[in-house]
Amino acid sequence: MKSLFFLLISLFFLSACQHFIHKTDSQPESSKPDLSSSKNLSSVKYYQDMDQAYESSYGEIPLDDHPDVDKWINYFTGRGREHMQVYLERSSRYLPLMKSVLKEEGLPMNLVYVALIESGFSAKALSHANAVGYWQFIHGTGKRYGLRIDGFVDERRDFVLATKAASEYFKDLYSLFGSWHLALAAYNSGEYRVNRAVLRHYNRDFWHLSSKKALPRETRNYIPKLIAAIRISQDPQKYGFYNLDFQPLLVYETFEIQQSLSLNKLAKNLGLDIETLKSLNPKYKGEYVPIYNNKVSLRLPSSLEQQRLRLAVNESFMSAPKESYQYYYWYRVKRGDSLYKIARRNKTTVSKLRRENRLGNRSLIRVGQRLKIPSRRLVASQVSKAKSKASNKNIHTVRRGQTLSQIARTHDLKLADLKKWNSIQGSPIIHPGQKLNLKPKSSPEKAYHLVQKGETLIGIAKKYKISLPKLMEENSLNFKSVLLVGKKLRIPN
Repeated sequence: MKSLFFLLISLFFLSACQHFIHKTDSQPESSKPDLSSSKNLSSVKYYQDMDQAYESSYGEIPLDDHPDVDKWINYFTGRGREHMQVYLERSSRYLPLMKSVLKEEGLPMNLVYVALIESGFSAKALSHANAVGYWQFIHGTGKRYGLRIDGFVDERRDFVLATKAASEYFKDLYSLFGSWHLALAAYNSGEYRVNRAVLRHYNRDFWHLSSKKALPRETRNYIPKLIAAIRISQDPQKYGFYNLDFQPLLVYETFEIQQSLSLNKLAKNLGLDIETLKSLNPKYKGEYVPIYNNKVSLRLPSSLEQQRLRLAVNESFMSAPKESYQYYYWYRVKRGDSLYKIARRNKTTVSKLRRENRLGNRSLIRVGQRLKIPSRRLVASQVSKAKSKASNKNIHTVRRGQTLSQIARTHDLKLADLKKWNSIQGSPIIHPGQKLNLKPKSSPEKAYHLVQKGETLIGIAKKYKISLPKLMEENSLNFKSVLLVGKKLRIPN
């Protein structure tokens, strides 16, 4: 038993701080569903077989009785009652669909309530750490699990794609910890913190670690908060939630369209409410629907006729707009700057600057400090032009006023990669006329990975599409190994 425990622990510590329209997901025209019945949802594959008995291959989330759970039940039925009522009424819009995605992945369907406590089932949810969407993915984690995030699209806001990405993340965390309480604690605070707590206290029970204050306060509250939300959601009337005004289920069909278009024009040409169209396609940041790989998938109400849709699409064409959307960008403080001047220059407010950068009312800024500026808009035509040049060029000549992060964003590169390829360490200082490599000097087939700050072994394995045990074996890692920033890992072919 002792050797088995060591084997499990060894998995914990390994981290470092036009115009053709093709209908899909639908029944033949002769068997279109009767949308007047909420039970007849065959136009969406994710609603199928939801009434059949189901047992997760990963086990279920333990709904333990605990004083901390009672505390959160009292909160949700008391001071937080108004918020919980909104979440419950909104949940009916997404619950069957998200549960069916979790079921497809063999996961416990109660994981759907993670989206309730993370975002209240809101696609627009945005945290101070810039976590976005229903499952509150940060940019790096969203990219790691295959979500597209660019100036026009953010798939963290998509109720299907983000749920699939969350499912993969849950499976990775559960394979690492073997406990849903610890896996969900890691979902909240990161694998490294939970690993460290387990090793420090030689204990894998969440409640024990919580009692020892081995985890951050937010994480200690996370599990009891989730259990309380699950109990209330499964039987709202038992906890005093009567006459809830549940929102209707999402019913749609998915169409593949081979031209870029405007959601506003399409809604007008189809006689649809624009908000209805946006609610079915929340991943688009604005009205512009871009084309990737010569096609785009669009969700539309199930009752549309093919001929009517074809005509509407042809009349809704839109070329790439002059601006794309970003949640934030970085600004370096110059001599003579103040928060008021910076906010005014960048068309935002001092309060937003303070909130984004966690600055108090008495906090001072200094020359050279990097500030996060919310809601910047970039000129899309310039971005496209720069990317087109970059595709035929491996060298970038720095122009006056450019920063390394802007260059990385322009060429669709990671800042860490750009610094590594150009042997830039510490503060990324560059000067006009400097030549930067836009590709690694060595062979593109990577044999080694240099561990960066904040990376985890599970994330590295995911990045190179290899199994965690294989990566461990290749690098002779065990439970005594310490994975440090800057360490070289061999990547198996």
